[in-house]
Amino acid sequence: MPYKPKQYCKSPGCNQLVDSGYCEKHKQPATQQEIDRHSHDNKVYGNTTWRRLRRIKLNANPLCEICLRDNKIVQASQVDHIIPVKVQPELKLVYENLQSLCETHHSQKTREENKHN
Repeated sequence: MPYKPKQYCKSPGCNQLVDSGYCEKHKQPATQQEIDRHSHDNKVYGNTTWRRLRRIKLNANPLCEICLRDNKIVQASQVDHIIPVKVQPELKLVYENLQSLCETHHSQKTREENKHN
């Protein structure tokens, strides 16, 4: 069975071979905020129902909906909850609460939402 060759640690000057990323010496411990975020993301986005709904939305609306309002044609790569899941968790799988966005607009919207938390 083929395997991926080991790589050097990503820390500059370190010559330790690892499967990917950083060696044990240079690995940064996860903050509680990162742990909470990954836990939340897995609950919301880590299931087949979400992935299927996301695919349906991107197939139906393959262009960024915000860019379209500005008469620009940009491929959407993200599916965003119009009303965030943190605000109304019961809408997380409601098609009408979703919008197709490009990475730029999704990042901007997420940044704005996080400012208010």
